[in-house]
Amino acid sequence: EEKSNEITAIPKLLRMLDIKGAIVSIDAMGCQKKIAEQIVSQGADYILAVKDNQPELFDAVKDYFETAKATDFLSVPVSYDEQTNADHGRVEVRRCCLVNDISTLPQPENWAGLTVVR
Repeated sequence: EEKSNEITAIPKLLRMLDIKGAIVSIDAMGCQKKIAEQIVSQGADYILAVKDNQPELFDAVKDYFETAKATDFLSVPVSYDEQTNADHGRVEVRRCCLVNDISTLPQPENWAGLTVVR
């Protein structure tokens, strides 16, 4: 129940915030089409974590990166950033990969604001 409450709490929280011009990042529980649509409608962009709570999307992303990794990303233009922070007795590593090919994603047109920037 706690997880489902997060899905309903995120839109309420977003409505309370002025996110215009911001980049909103949310963990995998917030990886929902309606949440992406709300973020875009409020004038922001988003980075949503993808895990197996969206199995079709997760499998497509996983397959894409496994294929790209097998060729050392030689045929796939990719931008990558990694940040490591140590605080409160733990180390957090955040990784973000940006690719320009969304053709392998299932129904990319259903994700608000999902576009290719070249």
